[in-house]
Amino acid sequence: MKKVFLDTNVVIDYLARRGQFFLPAAQIIRLGEEHKYELLVSALSFATVSFILESHHKLSHEVIVQKFSQFVKMCNVTTVDSFTIDKAIASPFTDFEDAMQYHSAIHEGANVIITRNKKDFLSSQIPVFEPQEFIDYLLKQ
Repeated sequence: MKKVFLDTNVVIDYLARRGQFFLPAAQIIRLGEEHKYELLVSALSFATVSFILESHHKLSHEVIVQKFSQFVKMCNVTTVDSFTIDKAIASPFTDFEDAMQYHSAIHEGANVIITRNKKDFLSSQIPVFEPQEFIDYLLKQ
């Protein structure tokens, strides 16, 4: 089964039901629910998403925990540890958070990264798609 790594912004789009970005994110997550792909999300993303949902989307702690308890059942959480950090430090990525996300994905064998900021992953050795671009790619298969 192909492993699809979801960047933090895609997780936020889904959990915050963020406007025009929600539907493509939901379509990709549905593929994971249907076991067509294994969805990977970094442990780092949960901390960032929690902060964004609370500070920008004004969701309560209880609502965030409820969303996480459902979402975590749909994906596998990748680690961010000293190995990941060492790889990120040595990488050509200019954004450290993106470097940690990338190496967390690679360490778990991700085949593709889904993000709304492809430019942040120019150093990626695996394909990087925006959510709608990935859906369009799958429809052509």
